[in-house]
Amino acid sequence: MFVERRRLTLSLVLVASLLLAPVASAQTASGDWSALKAVAAGSKLSVKLKTGKSVEGRLTAVSDDSLSLSVKNKPVDLKREDVQSVYQVGGKSATKATLIGLGVGAGAGAAAGAVADSSSDGFETIDNVATAALAVLGAGAGALTGYLIGRSRRKRVLVYEAREP
Repeated sequence: MFVERRRLTLSLVLVASLLLAPVASAQTASGDWSALKAVAAGSKLSVKLKTGKSVEGRLTAVSDDSLSLSVKNKPVDLKREDVQSVYQVGGKSATKATLIGLGVGAGAGAAAGAVADSSSDGFETIDNVATAALAVLGAGAGALTGYLIGRSRRKRVLVYEAREP
C-alpha cells in the first residue's frame, strides 16, 4: 500500500513538472531588414521601437524603409530607423494543454478516491460515487490548470533586431 502511494505521488510530480516546464522558443536575431519580407502578410507582429514603446498588429506591407501594420483595424506606418526589434507572435492553441490537464486531473482524482476507498483503518469508507466525484473535480481542476498554462505559452520569434552603431 505504501509503495503504491509513493509510486502514485512520484508519477503525479513527474507529470506536473513536465506540464509546467518552460518552452524555449527559437530566436534568430537578424540585423537584416529584408528578413521581414519573408514574413507572410497578415501575420501578427510585436514591434519594439527605439523609444521603448511597443506596437502589436497585423503585417500589411514591408518596404525598404518602413513597416506597415494594421493595429485595431487602423493602418500604422513605422520607419525603419525607429524600429528596435520585430517579433512574430504565434498564438498557440490551449486545446492540447487543456486535454492533458483534464486527463491528469481526472486520473489524480480517481486515484485519490481509490486510495481513500481502499484504506479503511478506522475511517468511514468512501463509496464509488464519492470516487467518481473526486475524479470529476480533479478533471475540472486539471482542465482549468491546463488551459491557463496553454494560454500563457505564446511563441515569439525574433525576425529583426537593429544593430547597435
